[in-house]
Amino acid sequence: MKPVIPVFFATDNNYAPFVAITLESILENCSKDYFYHFHILTTDLDKKYEEVIAKYESEDVKIEFISLKTILTKIKVKFHLRDYYSIETYYRFFIANMYPQYDKVLYMDCDIVCLGDIAELYNTDITNLFLAASPEEVMAEVKVFGDYVEKALDVPVNEYFNAGIMVMNLAEFRKENIEDQFFKMINRFRFRVTQDEDYLNVLCKGKTKILDLGWNKTAFKNDKFDDKNLKLVHYKINWKPWKHKNILYEDLFWKYAAKTEFYDMIKQKLEDYTDEQRAKDIVAYENLVQMAIDDMNDPYNYKNMMAKEKESK
Repeated sequence: MKPVIPVFFATDNNYAPFVAITLESILENCSKDYFYHFHILTTDLDKKYEEVIAKYESEDVKIEFISLKTILTKIKVKFHLRDYYSIETYYRFFIANMYPQYDKVLYMDCDIVCLGDIAELYNTDITNLFLAASPEEVMAEVKVFGDYVEKALDVPVNEYFNAGIMVMNLAEFRKENIEDQFFKMINRFRFRVTQDEDYLNVLCKGKTKILDLGWNKTAFKNDKFDDKNLKLVHYKINWKPWKHKNILYEDLFWKYAAKTEFYDMIKQKLEDYTDEQRAKDIVAYENLVQMAIDDMNDPYNYKNMMAKEKESK
């Protein structure tokens, strides 16, 4: 009986084709000494996508689709959210209590290509920690975002992690009631810049292991990074080869995309993406920069409010 590695994705119809690309890359490079149980969290995933993705099942691979529609309807009551939040963004907060049979899992975004062995990643020692994850490269390399992390969230920029690839200690999440802490925090503080990632970094501060950047490399040029350490590429923000051309590591993306049944569909996405849409992407990024500036200068941001509470005690 092979040891089981539980892996979680969250997706919708827009990103379902990219789950196939991610699975292609993972299964080509993973150790054959394990059994892989992929849990795909969704709300209303089209059956046509489920049927194609399910084809990746094998003797050592199980793929399970889990609709959170009913669960999320119940959870909504706890949020008291205004319309700028999307509950789907926060699936990863619910895994620990939804799956008490697991003490440790991998959580992975589906806009990635994995070149390393996820068994190696899963076997990271996270005893007494909440999780292990790589640095958020955008925060580390773009000063305004690094300043935001430190001045708004009170998290040292070198400790701020990307929440798209995580080894999660669910036992520790349950022990410290992270889900309940999250509900309390989200109803008090509005983290707008990276939303779920910001909440996770604040809640898990001081109890995380920072992994090598090679396990979550953003698809942009970083002279500090040696490609020989590349184990996983994350195509996020404006570095998406299905929207923009001449993206770093796009050859790796298209290599695995070509092995899926969604290749033609994704190629068409690139061809159909207009210059007007690309211009809007640039504006959206600029707006994100301004949002970070506004939030770090907000006298009522998380860091400032925590400091005031400390002073008043």
